[in-house]
Amino acid sequence: DENGKKKHIKIKEFREGIYSVAEARKDATKLLKELESGKDIATIKGKNDKYLFKNLFELYYAQKEKNGVSAGTLQHIRSRFERFLRGSLGDKDAKNIKYSDLLAICNAIFNPSEQSSSRLETTHRTISDLKGIFSIALKDRYIDFDPCFGLSSEFPSTAKYNLINQNDTRMPSITDEITLKAFINDLKSNKTIDPQTKRAIYLQILCANRPINTAEAKWADIDLEKKTWDICGAEMKQHLPHQIALSDYAIKILSEQKLFSGDKNFVFPASNKDGHLHRDTIGKAIRNLGSKGKYAGIATSHGFRATFKTICSEHEAELMQIGIGEKIVEECLSHKERNQVRFAYERSKATFEKKLILMQWYGDYLNSIEPLF
Repeated sequence: DENGKKKHIKIKEFREGIYSVAEARKDATKLLKELESGKDIATIKGKNDKYLFKNLFELYYAQKEKNGVSAGTLQHIRSRFERFLRGSLGDKDAKNIKYSDLLAICNAIFNPSEQSSSRLETTHRTISDLKGIFSIALKDRYIDFDPCFGLSSEFPSTAKYNLINQNDTRMPSITDEITLKAFINDLKSNKTIDPQTKRAIYLQILCANRPINTAEAKWADIDLEKKTWDICGAEMKQHLPHQIALSDYAIKILSEQKLFSGDKNFVFPASNKDGHLHRDTIGKAIRNLGSKGKYAGIATSHGFRATFKTICSEHEAELMQIGIGEKIVEECLSHKERNQVRFAYERSKATFEKKLILMQWYGDYLNSIEPLF
C-alpha cells in the first residue's frame, strides 16, 4: 500500500474442479494490471461508491451546470433522472448495468400507442443523458463497454415517427384572413383579459418574435424613438443577437405599457414579485379568448410567427415591389441560415430600414383586415 506495507488480497476460494490454480493466476494477473493502471482496490472490487449510477449522474449534472446549461434544461435533466432512472439504476454499480436494463427503461418511457412524439423525444433525451453518465465511467476506464451502445437505433427518429403516424407537429396558427379578422376583433373587444397581457399579445402578433422574448422584454433593450428592440444572443434560440424593427402599432402598445410598468426593468413585470410575465400566460389568454375556448387548437402565441410568414409569402410579389425579399422576412423571424458554409462567411444582414419597412407594412396589413385598436 502507500505506506509500504504488504497486503494480501483474497480473490476466491480454491475449489477442486470449480476454481483452479490456473484460473486464480489469470485473475491475479488481471488484478495486478488494473492496479498498475492506477485503479484502487475498492474500485476494482466494485466497492467504490463513486461509480454508483446515482453518483455518476451527479458528476454529469454538475458538469452540465458548469458548462452554462440553462436552468430550464438542468431542471429537465434532473426530472428525467428522478422519474425514469433513479428507482431502478440509482444504487447500482455501473459495471452491473446491462444493455437490456436500459432498453427496458426506454421501452417503458416510449409508448407508441399514444400516437405522440413527445414521449419519443423524452426517450431520446433520456438516452442522451445515459450516454453522458456512462461516458464518465468509460473515460475513467472503470467499464470497458458502453451499455448504451446501439440504444438510440432501437427507436425511430422523431421525424420518421411523425411521418409514419401522420402527426402534424407544427404549432396551431391562424393563416386565413377570416379567422385573423375575428381574432383581432375578439382581442380588441375583450374585457376580461388583464390589460398588460392583452398588450403582450398585441406585441407578439406585431413583432412575430418568440413568446419567451416577448415575456422577457426589457426596457433597457428598447428605444422607442429609434424604433429598435435589441435582444442579446444569450436570450435568443440561435444564440445570435437580434434586432426587431418596431412599427407604429408596436410603438403605440409599448408607449401604453410604459405608463403601466413605470420604472420596472421588464416591459411586462410580474404582478407579485420582481420578475416578468410568464410566457404561458400569453398562451393561456389566447386559448381562453372568445366563448368556450374559441381559439383553443387554432391559435397559439408561437403560431403568430407562422401567421407572419404565411402572409408575407402570400404577398411576395407586393413585397418585392417595395424591395422586401425572402431574406428580410427570415431575418425578421431570426431564422439562422441553413447553409452553414454561407452562414459562416455571410456578414451582411438585412438593413434595419428594410426590416422597418416590412414590419410597418405588416402592421398596416393587419390593421386593414380589422382595426387593431
